[in-house]
Amino acid sequence: MRTHLGCIGSIALGTLGQETQKRLVQVQASWLEYSPEPPALDVRHVQPDNTPALREIAGELLDFLRTISDDERTHIPGGAFYYQDEPTGQYIRLRVWKGGFLTVHWARPDYTHVEWQQFRNQPVAVVFDPFQRLNGSVSFEDSPAAAENLRRVLDATAGQYSQGEYEIANSIERVELTLRDVNADVLTLVNALRYSAKSATLAGEIDVTSFRAGDLEDYCRFVFRAGEVWIARPALWSDTPGARPEAAQHAA
Repeated sequence: MRTHLGCIGSIALGTLGQETQKRLVQVQASWLEYSPEPPALDVRHVQPDNTPALREIAGELLDFLRTISDDERTHIPGGAFYYQDEPTGQYIRLRVWKGGFLTVHWARPDYTHVEWQQFRNQPVAVVFDPFQRLNGSVSFEDSPAAAENLRRVLDATAGQYSQGEYEIANSIERVELTLRDVNADVLTLVNALRYSAKSATLAGEIDVTSFRAGDLEDYCRFVFRAGEVWIARPALWSDTPGARPEAAQHAA
């Protein structure tokens, strides 16, 4: 998430009376503003100050919501504001639900119920190469030479972080790769694995996170099963519905 001072979003307010609209225009706010056509709360251009941003955003949102009458609030369609705290990397959602209910969530990546997409070397968004953190294990059948090929790929694509280590174990016909906080280019590695492994022997998974704060939306997981490669992004919010396509059942 890369936005002006880390906040995006909008909340639809639905049909409002003239008096309510007049009161909303008069609310003093630095981060949020009332837009009349159609009635909504949006993020405005912000001049930084010394007050913590999340405190201001949440307080201003409550000021706007309490200005709306009880009856009108029950008809609010809703929406959300998303705030990224750059120093800590915390990603926070302030969501107004239909009917005016307000919840606050801190993002927590979860792959339990997500949609899987088969990876066929199509363009995909991942964490920026210099900051990628790779964890996982993969095994496949091939000649011992494949181990040296993987080692060259990992050493050649290292990013700017020295943390992490990898281990490559090989026997006569099988290669096993273990990644622990390795800073390397995952797309290059995935392609090397696909082309190194004998058909339908590639198995395992690789999680892609980041060494820097603020990349949660670009996290992903690659899963290898029966010669196919699948990719998924984690659900960040516990109430986000997810469905797993039938074609990806064996990728879990």
